[in-house]
Amino acid sequence: PAIAVPASQIIDPGRQECNIRLWHDQLFAKPPKYGGVVAWHQDYSYWTRTVPMRHLTVHIALDDQTPENGGLHFIPKSHLWHRNGMPLPITDDSFKDMESIQSVLTEEEKAAFKPMPSNLKKGEASFHHPLMVHGSFQNRTDRPRRAAVVNYIADGVKSDTDSLILANTETIRKGQP
Repeated sequence: PAIAVPASQIIDPGRQECNIRLWHDQLFAKPPKYGGVVAWHQDYSYWTRTVPMRHLTVHIALDDQTPENGGLHFIPKSHLWHRNGMPLPITDDSFKDMESIQSVLTEEEKAAFKPMPSNLKKGEASFHHPLMVHGSFQNRTDRPRRAAVVNYIADGVKSDTDSLILANTETIRKGQP
């Protein structure tokens, strides 16, 4: 309830509150002096198999996050960046090239590309739009940097494809929730 209630209140700006469903969750672990980068991206770039775009990401810091330990960074106002209503193209499937996104940005977007660290403290969370450009650099400290990420979708989001998501799983047919 601590994250689901606020998520249900902000996932659909046109409504005061809506029903939400878990889309997926992840744990991120950046070991000391080892944890790699997560290249700049928009989450919805990986979720275009679903419509409408009513998704929300909740990033929960399990350790204090700083620029030095690979804390999450955002590009302010980048949730407005799209290509004909679709997210920016995926530029690095391996998530290792922090600069690859520059190849798809307009000159105006490049000028506005000013990363801001989240500086989340342990136990704090950020909620971000599915088009918000975000990423994180490597952990250069002697401490781990860990986070839990929960992605929600609003009720009514459906599959927009008949293609298989993962091998050896059941297909969610186009139009199914």
